[in-house]
Amino acid sequence: MKAYWIFGIAMAAGLSAHAQECSVIVYAEADRMMPFGMLWNAELKSAAMFREIGIELRWRTGAVRANAADDACGAPIVILLGDTGSARVPPDALAYAAPFAQSGVCIHVLLDRVLQDRGSGLATALLAHVLAHEITHVLQQTNRHSADGVMKARWDRRDFRNMVWRPLPFAAEDVELIHSGIANRMLRAAAEE
Repeated sequence: MKAYWIFGIAMAAGLSAHAQECSVIVYAEADRMMPFGMLWNAELKSAAMFREIGIELRWRTGAVRANAADDACGAPIVILLGDTGSARVPPDALAYAAPFAQSGVCIHVLLDRVLQDRGSGLATALLAHVLAHEITHVLQQTNRHSADGVMKARWDRRDFRNMVWRPLPFAAEDVELIHSGIANRMLRAAAEE
């Protein structure tokens, strides 16, 4: 038993070191109209945020494919962008994730709240940060938050002002947890083959 545990740790460490060699596949589907180019720009910005910490995001559209790429870091992440509707979430929530979901939609972005009374620049930057925040929950498989940066539980006016000019950073512990989470996703995917 001890040998399996040691092998598992060594394998997870190796996979974490090779997280740059795989891609996190993300599908986004909007069930309402958005300003032209906003989603595309937000996807580019969020991908750049992850690239800064050594993670490659690949955005996809269309029907979700379980094996979207040979170099995928586990199952694809599926995001639905829509209005609040009947969602039972706190009034200040911009999105919510199901970080332990193994398939299907695991992130819901509440577009009416993201777009509410915001100019195009802030709305796009905010959407990029919301996407990065919720994808991080899924990759880390946790609902934890950090004191500052992308994974802060509630952004304040200063954060909103800053995110327009440059992305909020990931805390060091978030980067570590993301890489560890990707290693776990790769182990799960390898076990399912």
